[in-house]
Amino acid sequence: MKTLLIITYVDFWIKGSGHRARINSMVNYLKDKINITVFFAGQENENDKNLLKKNLPEIDVEFAGTSAFLTFGKCKEKFEQYMQSKLFDFVLVEYIELSFVLEFLPATTITILDTHDLVYSRIESFKKCNLEYDGILLSMEEELNIFRCYDFIILIQNSDYEKIAKDIQASNLLLLPHPVVLKKKAIRREIRNVGFVASAYLPNIDALKWFINNVWNGICNKFHLILNVYGTVCHGFLKELNLINGNIIFHGFVDDLESVYNGLDIIVNPVRCGAGLKIKNVEALGYGIPLITTTHGASGIEDGVSKAFLLANSPEEYLSAFDLVTKNYKLRKQISNNAFEYAQSNFSEEKCYARLLEIIN
Repeated sequence: MKTLLIITYVDFWIKGSGHRARINSMVNYLKDKINITVFFAGQENENDKNLLKKNLPEIDVEFAGTSAFLTFGKCKEKFEQYMQSKLFDFVLVEYIELSFVLEFLPATTITILDTHDLVYSRIESFKKCNLEYDGILLSMEEELNIFRCYDFIILIQNSDYEKIAKDIQASNLLLLPHPVVLKKKAIRREIRNVGFVASAYLPNIDALKWFINNVWNGICNKFHLILNVYGTVCHGFLKELNLINGNIIFHGFVDDLESVYNGLDIIVNPVRCGAGLKIKNVEALGYGIPLITTTHGASGIEDGVSKAFLLANSPEEYLSAFDLVTKNYKLRKQISNNAFEYAQSNFSEEKCYARLLEIIN
């Protein structure tokens, strides 16, 4: 059986954000088919060890340190020591920031970078929305030069793939979207609950603030709906704004995501910036829930616009979209069916990860 080392600083065994869900789904798909080891560039603690033992007993995890403060230099030193007695067929690096590990890998090791998004695109997007960016700084050419150091590059959505394919040989690129739960929910005749499900990532906080300040009152007054906000975005948002509104409920993090979606009639994602595939959008499609998102939110799933989901970029467009889905039950059911079929065709586990397994084997 082939061996794979995953190097990451993301505690993907914990729920609560798209990037965790992405790595977790990949590990769960591969864990029974190949031998997986994880080098975690972070702190070891008992809670993490217990969660891993309970949920992912098939994989071995090496923690870089036990200290709450782990410097870049110390992490590099730990990894160099670790690799002196290890040999793997494949190494998968989660995020470009950890590319320093390449210098410690044998020449025979096949290397894969999982990008999640393009750094230079993310930086440009943050600037357009005047959001503070505190991640790694790379120009397009610097990012491409790092890509060229790997045998394979994983891209999560088609528009990113097309950008990179202009400069990197297509045989080195893997387009692997994010798989979702495919469990179509019933569409109720009466609409009551609108949902926004997100982590405390800055673009999500920005999206929710914009939606509440510019859109929600108009929708609430006209359609008498409740906005239900789920996820750690609640904590980040409430720090920004002390909001009391009987038509907005901040539920916080809920462990059972299926129960969340079962209680919602419409999903909104008014995201204006960021990069990569919007996992919360494809989750909604997998449950067959009518989704209203922005042009930016539709990046990577553009071929589903107006069939599998609706677009809205302004308060007026949101009112128009809500008018369509609330008053026309037949249309709402059709969008639901289209959404589920779209998710089945594009975001099953096999569709997303079979190519990676094929390469490894």
